[in-house]
Amino acid sequence: MNDYQKVSFEILKVFIDICEKLNLKYYLACGSVLGTVKYHGFIPWDDDIDVCLLRPDYEIFVREAPQYLPPYLFLQNYKTDPAFPSITSKIRDCRTTWIEKGVAHLDINHGIYLDVFPIDGYPKDIKAQKELEKRKMAFERVRALSYSTKYNPFSIRTNLVILKKKLFGKGKSSFENIREYEKLVSKYSPFDSEVWCNHGNWQGKLEYADKSQYGEGVSAIFEGIEVRIPEDYDAYLTQKYGDWRADLPLNKRNSGHDILIMDASKSYLEYIRKT
Repeated sequence: MNDYQKVSFEILKVFIDICEKLNLKYYLACGSVLGTVKYHGFIPWDDDIDVCLLRPDYEIFVREAPQYLPPYLFLQNYKTDPAFPSITSKIRDCRTTWIEKGVAHLDINHGIYLDVFPIDGYPKDIKAQKELEKRKMAFERVRALSYSTKYNPFSIRTNLVILKKKLFGKGKSSFENIREYEKLVSKYSPFDSEVWCNHGNWQGKLEYADKSQYGEGVSAIFEGIEVRIPEDYDAYLTQKYGDWRADLPLNKRNSGHDILIMDASKSYLEYIRKT
């Protein structure tokens, strides 16, 4: 492990310990599942860890975890860090620095982190699905106002609209938008749905899966410790990555993060004070 992976790994161990104390069932998610199955740890060129919990357990974690976290770890979400433009949470190590270019201008905690995603249900009715996706896209466009225009996923035309709104002073705070966005997606209980969705990891249909993919979870080894991953991890990984057993070309072996400053030994506050 490199220095940045070591920080994320230590956060993961704290996260698992808290979940055990609170009797919460978590799963590793996204690339961390791929890393666990294929490399028994980090994907060599990856630099963070993703975990998820079903919405009810996620809400308990968000409410109770801060009392168990050591002082140097901060549970970040739109409630604890109002400028944080996401419906997810992160556990940040305040002693470190991880400043991504798209959010470098935001007054938020910029420490190395562990991603914590909520898993919600999804409506069965086709009309309700279309309405949900339409409303999600509207929230995503507003959320994009918080990011540097260069680092959001929308078209040139949409970005021109976003830029125009920025020039008129809109999008300075994402708190209200994220709060309403969370209300929208969380009203579908995972216990009442055959489909579960990680709305916070914006990859469209790749994040909608039959709940059997997750199931009760199975134990696996990540960097020498026992973790829980989705029960049908083959189906989970195939849906997200296709032929996940194949080796990626060298030009695609990157984390996907556009980092401005990374420092595992110095707090982001020291860098912010200099700018």
